[in-house]
Amino acid sequence: MSDRIFGDCLKRQFDDAFGVLAGALGRFTVEQWTTGSSPYNGPARATLHALQCAEFYTAEDRDVFTRLGKPVWEMGADDLPGQEEMIDFLKRAREMTAAWIDDLAGKGLDQPCGEDRTVALERIVYALRHLQHHTGEVCAWQKQFGIPMTQWE
Repeated sequence: MSDRIFGDCLKRQFDDAFGVLAGALGRFTVEQWTTGSSPYNGPARATLHALQCAEFYTAEDRDVFTRLGKPVWEMGADDLPGQEEMIDFLKRAREMTAAWIDDLAGKGLDQPCGEDRTVALERIVYALRHLQHHTGEVCAWQKQFGIPMTQWE
């Protein structure tokens, strides 16, 4: 198989993971959304961290972690972005991720990339595992609050 075909497969998996997270975001009350503690405990913090990392992987820009004024692990409940803002962020992260995968697939998935010069395929798979891990946390918060679970994609 070609790198482009592998890239398309990876993009579909990311799209599904982003879809599960997107389906979960609007289901929390404001109080539930901001529940939790540092560093990434609670729906808002887990979502923000996952999306900031998704953007970081695509752009290698550490400023993403302080773009909202301070790092997520320093934010109080009142500092956390609302669900609508996170839905917009998710859309951007989803688009950036697809473009990133296309770029890496075009260069070759066996080529080094990123700050640590990891092979592109491994870096993409790591980013997918990271996104899915925090998406699972958000879904676990749904369960804890008695909210119907987001449909698995």
